[in-house]
Amino acid sequence: MGPRKIITTCGILYIISQIFFLINIQFPRGHCFDEFHYVPSAKQFLQLKENQNWEHPPLGKLIMAAGIGLFGDRPIGWRFMSTVFGAMTLVGMYLWGLALFKDDKIALWIAMVTLFNNLLYVQARIGMLDTFMFGFLVLGLAGFTYVLFNDLGKRKNKCLLVLIGLMFGLAMACKWAAVVPWLMCIALALCGRVYKGFTRFSIPLVLVSLLVVPVITYFMSFIPLFLSAGPKRGFMDLFLMQKTMWEGQLRVVSSHPYMSKWTDWAVLRRPIWYAFDKENGPHQSFVRGVVLLGNPIVMWCGLAAILSCLWSWIKDRRVDAFLIAFFYIGFYLCWAAIPRKISFYYYYYPAGMTLSLALAYVFHYGEQGKLFKIRWARWTFLGAVSLLFVYFFPILAALKIPADSFRKWMWLSGWI
Repeated sequence: MGPRKIITTCGILYIISQIFFLINIQFPRGHCFDEFHYVPSAKQFLQLKENQNWEHPPLGKLIMAAGIGLFGDRPIGWRFMSTVFGAMTLVGMYLWGLALFKDDKIALWIAMVTLFNNLLYVQARIGMLDTFMFGFLVLGLAGFTYVLFNDLGKRKNKCLLVLIGLMFGLAMACKWAAVVPWLMCIALALCGRVYKGFTRFSIPLVLVSLLVVPVITYFMSFIPLFLSAGPKRGFMDLFLMQKTMWEGQLRVVSSHPYMSKWTDWAVLRRPIWYAFDKENGPHQSFVRGVVLLGNPIVMWCGLAAILSCLWSWIKDRRVDAFLIAFFYIGFYLCWAAIPRKISFYYYYYPAGMTLSLALAYVFHYGEQGKLFKIRWARWTFLGAVSLLFVYFFPILAALKIPADSFRKWMWLSGWI
């Protein structure tokens, strides 16, 4: 595939998905879930007031502030930048698939499965930090994977490595969860130099690109805090802020009706309702709801696909299978170790995105006869995924529905 065709495909994917995410963006009319925290914080940045949301790095809230500055203090203002980064995430998944499989058709298939996976659609329409974080992160991971398998020449390789580091730094400046895949990539680059991709680079170059650049980028995101009102800050306050954020994360202990455990997420036991609002009317017999619920076909079949990737790596030592399983496990199982006392299903969002890659691996190599020969299965699967997306669409997009009708989408008791 030539660069022009790749750029054109990325542009089409971006425009179509951006428009799709914007439709009906005015619902819910009020703040949706964590928008209660982040919208006021974004407005404080716009007003140069002291920022009260100190539990997370500032970049995600600054991005939201740009949307509010463009469209005002209303739903499209709160959520517009999320649609931008949601569309960017879809492009990133396409590029990641292209880097892994070197096949534009399977990369487009990955993008379509990602679009109909429910998770991306919901996250692209709510003002939350995870959407911004993963939008940067997936581009960094796509670039990292491309460097592993391709050689662009000495100068271009260096530029791409620096760009990858920049993406990791921006992702961490949105939310600390990006630290995990960043460290995983550094470990692969330094300890996994047996893979031909990183034997081309010296260790100092890898450290500067993947360690120094992200750290500097991360700390630069705090500059706006020094321009806002409140107590005057000095250089050492940069480090004190990190300590304050860490303590704030450990201090979150209050219960929540939709809190869940990491063991619940992969099997889709406990999703999360972002909104469930009654419509104004004489009898209030209609509601608008938004539930973050992964597409069951992708979620459950994706687990089997992850196991297939693990088996393929163990049996054939395939690097592509290893990378897919490696990042899924890192995204997911890190929550078993992170010392946070309360957690939610949306923490599974990055791991859920990688299931598209695992499924693509199974179908791609199955069609080549390396696993099993079912040439029509890939498109049948995509059709089933898209139909189920349409089925769940009313409670993903906050459509107006009869108050009691939401139960027909609640297949398991834990979904309510």
